[in-house]
Order: sequence, then C-alpha cells, then structure tokens
Amino acid sequence: MRLTTVKNTLLSAAAVVALSALPAAAATQTGNLNVTTTIPVSCNAPSPSGTLRLPFNPRADLVSQSMANTKVTVTITCYGNPTISHVVFDNGAYRDVSETIEFPENAVRYMQRTDAAGDSPEHFLGYLIYATENPDLAPTSMAGGEQIGTGTGSSDDNELTFSEGFDGTFFVTGKVYESSGLRSGGMVSGTVPGGTYNDIVVMTVSYN
Repeated sequence: MRLTTVKNTLLSAAAVVALSALPAAAATQTGNLNVTTTIPVSCNAPSPSGTLRLPFNPRADLVSQSMANTKVTVTITCYGNPTISHVVFDNGAYRDVSETIEFPENAVRYMQRTDAAGDSPEHFLGYLIYATENPDLAPTSMAGGEQIGTGTGSSDDNELTFSEGFDGTFFVTGKVYESSGLRSGGMVSGTVPGGTYNDIVVMTVSYN
C-alpha cells in the first residue's frame, strides 16, 4: 500500500470521528402568548358644586321672579374616554307624587315647604330650571332655549344634549315660577307662606 493512500485513509477516518462527536441540531417549536387588557368605560354620577339657590322677591308676581344669579357647576367624571350623550333631569320629588298638584304645569317642578303639615297647595312652590354646557352664558340669558322641561311638553324636553366636544362640565340655574292656580289667592308672591322650600332633582347621565 502506498504511503499516500494510507494518509488519505487515516484522514478520512479522523474526519468521520470528528463529525460523529458534534452534537445533533436541537429541534424547535413555537407557541403564542396572547396578551390583552380591558379598559372599562364608565362615568360617575353628575356631581353638583353646591345647592341651586333661587331668589324670591315678595313684591313680584310668581311669573316675574328673577333667575338665580349664580349657576351651579355640575361635573361628570368618566373613564375609558366614552362619548357622553346627554343628561336627563327627573321631575323632582313632588311634581308627580303630590295629589295636591293635580294639574302641574309643563316644565314646572315644585318645592315643598320645610316642616309643612298636610298636603295643601300653600305648601308647594313652583320653579323652572335651565342648563347649558356653555361656561360663558350668563345665568340671566339661559332662559333662551336652555329650559329643562319635565317630559310633558315633549318626551325628551327634560334632557340636556351635549356637543361632540363636551368636556364633562355643565351649568344649571333656575327661578321661582308659577302661572296657574295652585293657590286660591292667585299668582302673587304675597299668597306664598314664609319658610324654606326644597326639592331634589335626580340627574342621569347617558354615555357609550
């Protein structure tokens, strides 16, 4: 056997040994990890900055009372960046439950005199409320097109509908008002007994 052939044979054998010593290539598989989160969409209840205090002039008729000088600021805080559509104002605590107010006026809600005994006309006092999302609108000018009804003039006249850019804040004002016969003495302020009158109006926000 030639020396060259021997060398080639030894080299080939060494190469086989070296290759057999290398580890085998690892097998792989892939799996998916799904990641998600849910951002809840919610709004808190409308939050007024205080009580709406209506002025009363004993020398003026009940149809001629003045608008409150100070608006109440109402804030709606939301999460998840929803679209706030509108706020519905209910009819207060006395308009729809008192048998005394048999024929309540459209848009008029009623306050009851504190500690009044019995369910008599003189224990109630009518009022109107107005609302706007415009912070620059003066209380005295809010009577123009911003009156919040009672769902009797039309099914949705007790709603304040918001613009697309609504920032979550709106404003409410109002005035004492009656124009029909709740009390036998007519619609003059002198027939209204002295005392403190109160009502609570529930506001419900609609959003999606």
